[in-house]
Order: sequence, then C-alpha cells, then structure tokens
Amino acid sequence: MPRKKKEKADHDIRVSMSCLAEFVTAYGKSAESRLRPFKFNQRGEGFARSSYYQCALRTIRTYHAEGNNPGIFDRDLLEMRVRADKATERWERTKFERNASAVRAYRKVYGNRSFKILPNRRLAYRIGGIVITAQTDLWAEEHGTQILLKIGMAKHSVSYIDMLLSLLRKAAVGSGYRIRAKSIVYLNISNAREMICSGGLTRFNRTFAAAAKEIVNVWPSITLPSLHSPEPGEVRA
Repeated sequence: MPRKKKEKADHDIRVSMSCLAEFVTAYGKSAESRLRPFKFNQRGEGFARSSYYQCALRTIRTYHAEGNNPGIFDRDLLEMRVRADKATERWERTKFERNASAVRAYRKVYGNRSFKILPNRRLAYRIGGIVITAQTDLWAEEHGTQILLKIGMAKHSVSYIDMLLSLLRKAAVGSGYRIRAKSIVYLNISNAREMICSGGLTRFNRTFAAAAKEIVNVWPSITLPSLHSPEPGEVRA
C-alpha cells in the first residue's frame, strides 16, 4: 500500500524530475539559467507534456477501455489527420501530427497488450534539501504488474532519459509503490521504440545528491530576468 502523504512544508524547494534531470545533463549553462524556467513555472510537473499529448492519451485510454478496439485508433488517427490539414498555424499542425505519431508508436509497441489504464498518481521523494515531484503519462496494470509510461520525442540525450526514468522509479518506490525497473518505460515516438529504466535504485544517488545540494545553494538567488537586460549569450528579438 502507498505510504500516507506527509504534510508539505512551506520552506520545501520542490522541483520536477525533468528539472533535476535537465539540471544534471544541460552542460554549458549556468545553474541559474537551467533552473529559472522551472522555478517560475507554476503549472506543475507533467502539465506541458500531458496537455500536448492529450489527444493521443485520450485515444489510448479509450482503446483499452473498449477492449483493445482497433477501430478507436483508426477513427482518431483520421480525425488527427483532418485537424492537422485544417490547422492554420504551424505549431497546431505539428501538435496533431505528433499526437498521431504517438498513437501509431503506441499501437506498434503496445497495441496487443492487455493493459488496464489506472489513474495517474502524484509522486514525490526527498533528496537532501529538495523534494522531487514526478508524474507519469500513463499508469497501467497488466496481469498484476504495474507499468509506468512516459511518451515523447526523446530529443534529449540518452543519459537524460535514463535519469528521468530512474527518478520516476525512485519517486514511485519512495511513495510506496513497488515498481520494477523494467516496468518504467519511455516510448520514443520518433522511432516507435521503448527505453527501459536500467540499474538499481541506488544508481545516480551521488549525482542527484550533489545536484540537490547545488540547487539548494542557488535557488534563493534566482530571479526573473529584466526585460531590458538579456543574460549572457541570450539574443532577444
């Protein structure tokens, strides 16, 4: 059974797992520039991803809820194609095209799996002076085994994805869920391949602890940049 949630302390520094993974792997940038977008993002972990792929995730949930009905995929892929063709903005067309790619990748890799889609859980665990929050895109169960799935283009390095999956597992286990490493998966929609969490729970512990210590030291000094004072290397239109 999951552990009872602790009271949230007002002084906690809370960062998402994507923030910590990016902080560790984004070389050549100052600590402040790496952390600033996350400190001043009030929408929460997983918001941008889940909203961007909401069409694909809705299709996947409906597909399994209706007994793996292949007609759901066919119907929704056609609708996404039509909406992409009708889009007047490039970003909107790209969004529908990527949602369609996510559905096709999912169908290729998991289309024959007997998944029961469960509600997503909010996960968190503490490293030093910070609390890492985590959220999966799909939380499924198959034959009594729970599977946590992230969906994306895998634009970041392999080390970033590996850290992301490791953090997701640490947060799940730290929240009281027994999830095996091979059941924490990133679906790369650009090539329809899955990337599996590798290594044990202690992997990256020293790296994450060092990063957490640096974040605690830098966090209070991070402020919003002046509209008239670009940071070094930044080019404003």
